[in-house]
Amino acid sequence: MVNGRSSEKELQEEVKNLRYQLETAQETLRAIGNGEVDALVIAGSQGEQVYTLQGADSSYRLLVEEMKEGAATITPDSTLLLYCNKRLAALVKTPLKKLMGTDFKDFILPADLMLFEALCQKAHSGSGKGELTLIARDGTEIPVYLSISILNQQGVDVGCLIVTDLSEQKRDEEIISQERLTRLLLEKAAESIIVCNHQGKIIRASEEAHRILGKNLLLSNFDDMIKLELLPKQNGSQPFLKKQRHSTFSIVSVINGNPYQGQEVEFIREDGEKFNFLLSASPLSIPHNNLKGCVIILTNITEQKWAEAALKKINEDLEFKVSERTAELESLNSRLKEELLEQARTQQVLQDQAKLLDLANDGIIVVDLSNYITYCNQGAEKLYGYSKLEVLGKNLVEVLKTQFPKSLDKIKQELFEQGNWEGELIQTNCQGNSMIIHSSWSLKKDVNGNPISILKINRDITKAKQAEQAIIDSGLRLAGILDMAQDAIISINEDQEITLFNQGAEKIFGYTANEILKQPFSLLISQELIQNQGQDNSEVFPSNGLVKHIKEYAEVRGRRKDGSEFPAEVSISQLLLDKGKILTVFMRDISDRKQIEMAIQKAQEDLESKVQERTIQLATSNDELIREIAERKLLENKLHQINEQLEQRVEQRTNELGKAIEDLKQEAIERQKTTLALQESEARFRAAIDGSLDAFFLLQSYRNEAGKSTDFILVDMNAKAEEMILQNKENLIGKGLCDVFPWGCELGYIDKYLRVFKTHKGFEEELAVSNPTVKAKWVQLQVVPLYDGIAVTCRDITERKQTEEAAQEVNEKLTHWVNDLEQRNRETLLLGQMSEFLQACNSTEEAYQVINELLKPFFPNLSGNLFVIKNSKNLVEMVASWGELSGVSESIFAPQDCWALRRGRRHFVASCESSLLCKHIPKKIHQHQLNLLNSSDIPINSLTETELSFISSPMVEHLCVPMIAQGDALGLLCLASHKSGQLSEDQQRLATSVAEHIALALANLKLREALEYQSIRDSLTGLYNRRYLEESLEREINRAQRQKFNLGVIMIDIDHFKHYNDTFGHEAGDIVLQQLGNVLQKNIRGSDIACRYGGEEFTLILPEVSLEIVQERAENIRVEVQKLKLKHHDLDLGQITLSLGIALFPSQGLTGESVVRAADSALYQAKQQGRNRVCVFSKTFENSA
Repeated sequence: MVNGRSSEKELQEEVKNLRYQLETAQETLRAIGNGEVDALVIAGSQGEQVYTLQGADSSYRLLVEEMKEGAATITPDSTLLLYCNKRLAALVKTPLKKLMGTDFKDFILPADLMLFEALCQKAHSGSGKGELTLIARDGTEIPVYLSISILNQQGVDVGCLIVTDLSEQKRDEEIISQERLTRLLLEKAAESIIVCNHQGKIIRASEEAHRILGKNLLLSNFDDMIKLELLPKQNGSQPFLKKQRHSTFSIVSVINGNPYQGQEVEFIREDGEKFNFLLSASPLSIPHNNLKGCVIILTNITEQKWAEAALKKINEDLEFKVSERTAELESLNSRLKEELLEQARTQQVLQDQAKLLDLANDGIIVVDLSNYITYCNQGAEKLYGYSKLEVLGKNLVEVLKTQFPKSLDKIKQELFEQGNWEGELIQTNCQGNSMIIHSSWSLKKDVNGNPISILKINRDITKAKQAEQAIIDSGLRLAGILDMAQDAIISINEDQEITLFNQGAEKIFGYTANEILKQPFSLLISQELIQNQGQDNSEVFPSNGLVKHIKEYAEVRGRRKDGSEFPAEVSISQLLLDKGKILTVFMRDISDRKQIEMAIQKAQEDLESKVQERTIQLATSNDELIREIAERKLLENKLHQINEQLEQRVEQRTNELGKAIEDLKQEAIERQKTTLALQESEARFRAAIDGSLDAFFLLQSYRNEAGKSTDFILVDMNAKAEEMILQNKENLIGKGLCDVFPWGCELGYIDKYLRVFKTHKGFEEELAVSNPTVKAKWVQLQVVPLYDGIAVTCRDITERKQTEEAAQEVNEKLTHWVNDLEQRNRETLLLGQMSEFLQACNSTEEAYQVINELLKPFFPNLSGNLFVIKNSKNLVEMVASWGELSGVSESIFAPQDCWALRRGRRHFVASCESSLLCKHIPKKIHQHQLNLLNSSDIPINSLTETELSFISSPMVEHLCVPMIAQGDALGLLCLASHKSGQLSEDQQRLATSVAEHIALALANLKLREALEYQSIRDSLTGLYNRRYLEESLEREINRAQRQKFNLGVIMIDIDHFKHYNDTFGHEAGDIVLQQLGNVLQKNIRGSDIACRYGGEEFTLILPEVSLEIVQERAENIRVEVQKLKLKHHDLDLGQITLSLGIALFPSQGLTGESVVRAADSALYQAKQQGRNRVCVFSKTFENSA
């Protein structure tokens, strides 16, 4: 408390001194500003120095005050402002009075402070001059040019400053730079941009404008050079019905203030090619440049117009197709609606039919693909005599002992291919009787078309088969009689189905009996006759069938198997039976008789036809004579027509010759016009070449005596070419290629140009020129072959190349930044992933295993180790290792052996021979390695495994990063590489971030483990607490129930424990509890659980033990505790005894609560019987209690 009071007094005195100094400084500044002070004494590093303030000449001071530049005097060591003029005060926007006595460094941009100090040091040896930035009072940055010089007044050094404001100069430089950039953008723009002055002359034009408009535009009148027709804006809904007259665009209207925006115009070049542009024109006025004119931007939309026309046609086609497709879809939609309605009706019918399945008399059975029954109806139960419960889930073939007409595999194959199968089976019912079953199978599929089950509908046809067989037997007997007849004898039933067909019928109709039986009788009768039934032949085919008395015949048309018909006589008899009636038809083929009758009739008809033909021949002979006379007249007419055609052709040929003569005259006139046009074109070409911005050279081929081209001679060149190569045209005309192009001979361009002339294939390339006689540093060459020479165009692209190089440099920087950002992003993702895994770990041991895998992606080309500091803080132990280099560090070492742990920051060593290498890095092995590399006398077998690893992969760089969380060092991250430069600054930064994340995660894990330990442990004894006891007891009871073993519970209480507390105090009582906890931990197994139940009571849970073992264990604990000799503050605490109660699960309790209650009851029994003993739970004692 005394020290605190004295320090408070000292602080008060220091505050008073500071206030006094502040008041003195304020008074001094006031006096300096008012001119009341002649001199100022400042105590500095060189002692007290006197600075004169009013001793200067008044005229000199007046001159300084009126200077345009800022002026000031400062102290050379502390840079305090002793004096400054109004210009400097206005520059930094600070009142003059407040500026006096302040530090001039306060007004300098922090980034330029080092430059200012360097200028001050340079001023001591002469003068310091340079550009830097000042900061005004309102934060404005002012670029200035600063000149510092040191003057000595009466033996005292004073710094003199001259400050020149460069704001206007910087602004002008920026304007010039922007103007250059604008000019570059104008020339390189993708659109045609043209700038005109107030007279309408073109003063600027982009390269695109020169290229599209096809001429040199500069200094030409816009309206004369470029004829633009304004196209009217058409409304898409009201197209023009007829072509309108277009107006011409004039530049004068734009100069007078009438802008155009998005106006569509049309331009026709001299070569006839038509272009469409979007015109944007606006007046231009820049006051400070005295420039007035306009700027025109022409956007080429020619291809867009073509595309729009094509698109319009495609759109029309699409609309037509869409209309067609719409009609088809509407038709299809109506059909689909009808189909959906039909499907709905079908679905309803199917649902109604499903309800009737159980009412069907047929047996309906559903089986899976392995023939196991999944469903059967009541009809199946009646058919076979089995109930549903008896057959469901069983194999249908085995239950009914089914016999198939062919193998089951072939039947299934046919079913899978066709989707259904139908046939007759032999099956056995529950009584063992065989049955003939007509079975229909249908394959059921899921929505994906995969087979899932088979539906079988079975009908008992045993009796029908027996009746059919009896009929067949009777029929066979009757057939033997009927087969002797030559006529067809056919029996039909009431349904007019054939039941008898003898051999005579087979011969007549061509059918066999097996083919025709059960077929309708109408197959044997002419279709025409059947259609007319009931009309013309009502007596033969009445409505109730073919009924006639025997011996009454009728003639009908029969039909054979091959479809041919024949005449037949038919007689029908009727046999009435109890169950119906049978008709017997007798038919006789009368084809032969009919053929004879027809032959006689045909002979008569032939005779009559021959008589008629002869009569016609006599009548037609006169007609042929008349026809010949008519043909002769026709030939005469054709000959007359041919003569007329020849006369027309002669006249036509005469006219063609006259027209050819006129064409020759016209061609002569056209040639004369062409000659004049060529002369005009040559004149225009000459003007274009002379006005071109590119250098143009016209070279003629030079041939030797053998007629071979060996060189080129200059014929012509323009003014731009003279400017580029710095020579006159007159001096170069007639000279060779090497004299014209300084770079031609050096780079072998003669051969290139000769190859162009011979192959008639030009080329274009960019060339770097280092010849001092050439103005340009970069040239774009374009060589074009001519009839007897070549044309060379050179363009100065130096400025463009410089721009490209600058852009490439910027691009490289951007690429580097992007790569850095991608790397940072990848590292961030890896750090996030590592943090997620570490947060999910349940213990530090699990975290060490996870870290070993997660650290590899961070440092793929490095080797490393991870260390943690033991709780004792005196050892560091390795927990993870990765990489090709083994032995990066010792596995266990003291924290003092690492510079990183001692300094609390990362420690990097670029060489293993450095004296700053950490001690835990085995430097001796490195030295041994160097000895091995320098000498071959040392045997390899004598080296350890660690030494060999260093020989194969020597470490060059090493990095140690401490893992610190919440100010506590938790471990160390070590990295090593065998190549120099791999542990870059970025890698070191990443290692630091990784170490921070790991440290924080490990700190959280340790905190979690500590909290978990505290939540289940008793802090005094180290045993489990009651909460853990209740959870563990329930778990062990359940395990004992599952595995059928006993579980013992021992309740322990210290006898007369209150006496210890009252006699010796609570500290002595705590010692007793701690010692008892130690004894319990020594006398239990790993599977046993020792808990402090509460106060002086303890509980033991012993799984898988018998009652005898529990009693023995309890007795051993009682005896060992009784032997304890405890002291507290040299006081003997006396003998300690225990009372113990035992209960066993399940014989003495079926739940954890009941077993503990039983053990507590046994403990109470031990207390009642005199303490210091072990008692087992007794039901008798509990009832008496």
